[in-house]
Amino acid sequence: MKKNKCFGALYRFELLKILKNKVAVITFLIFFVFGFIQGEFEISGNVTPEELNEYQALNGRILDDELIGEWALATDEYGTAVSDEDKSYETLTPWIQDIAGYGSVLKESDAGSLYEGRLQTIEEAYTDCYLDEGEIAYWKAQEETLDKPFIWEDSYISWGLQNGISNTIIIMLLVLAVSLSTVFSIETQRKTDPMIRASINGEKESYFAKILAGSTFCLFTVLLYLGVFLSYFGIRWGFDGMKAMEQVIYPFTQMNLTAGQTSVILVILTVLGSILLSSVTMFISCVLRNGMGTMAVIVGGYLGIFALGNSIPMKAKTLSKLFNLFPAIQISPRLVYEFRLFRIAGHYFRSYQIAGVSYILISVLLLTTGYFLYKKYEIKSN
Repeated sequence: MKKNKCFGALYRFELLKILKNKVAVITFLIFFVFGFIQGEFEISGNVTPEELNEYQALNGRILDDELIGEWALATDEYGTAVSDEDKSYETLTPWIQDIAGYGSVLKESDAGSLYEGRLQTIEEAYTDCYLDEGEIAYWKAQEETLDKPFIWEDSYISWGLQNGISNTIIIMLLVLAVSLSTVFSIETQRKTDPMIRASINGEKESYFAKILAGSTFCLFTVLLYLGVFLSYFGIRWGFDGMKAMEQVIYPFTQMNLTAGQTSVILVILTVLGSILLSSVTMFISCVLRNGMGTMAVIVGGYLGIFALGNSIPMKAKTLSKLFNLFPAIQISPRLVYEFRLFRIAGHYFRSYQIAGVSYILISVLLLTTGYFLYKKYEIKSN
């Protein structure tokens, strides 16, 4: 058999090795079922279907003095509906409370004070984030593109959808850590390295067959999980509220995005973040040649970077921004609250735009470096 016809067989062999990992299969099946569970309880864990229908009664209303006045009459001093007929007005309370501030007298709020208070809080965020003049000018220009007054849409469904998508990355961490940690280490443990090196496909073809098999498994897993979650969520709850402006979910964002657009961004980041995690896992497996060691490094490193990223003060702006690109921090519905920008070639880019590109570049760098380490290891150890 010619050498150029062996790659397909090697690829299938490596893919079967991953799929025959019983622990990996069991882990995958557990989280596959979890996709259905999450699709159910992201909403039903907070409200009943009947309440959800009532909450949508105000959809399409303008957030002006008329609506705020109706809310004031329909709720008590804590923003709770005084009767079951007025239940829909309760959904306005968290939004008003966010802007007015906890501890404020909510009944004193009107549309003018709320819109003014929103801008004042955003100005404070500029200072807290240590934005430069260019960044501030960018966000003020974005503010001008927003249609005001805002149009109200109940956000329970869009909020639940975005949180469900964001949770996928931690699930992928665990599945990939278990499934791909032995991609390279298993050859060392079985002492089959000498046979692989002695074969006609001992270096380049073997390495890239492993990488392609691991990447295939990663993409299949993340797309299947997201497909299960989104399909069940859509059938069970629908996708009402996807046209809502992000400002009715997170009032202080200045990004001109709908809830649906933010959800698409989260899906893309989740897929690219999963590719990054698979690349890191296979790289560590190539370096350590130990399955348990690889899992420990991946999970421990992930949690460590997450904790460190949340501990770095805003004052260390560049370092903090870089750590914020990490999937565990970046892939969140609250990415719309990231005001700090990246300036490249005179243009400003948002963190989620840089994050997606960086995941691809880092993956390519790791897998390229891994090839040379793989080749060097085989020669030295045999």
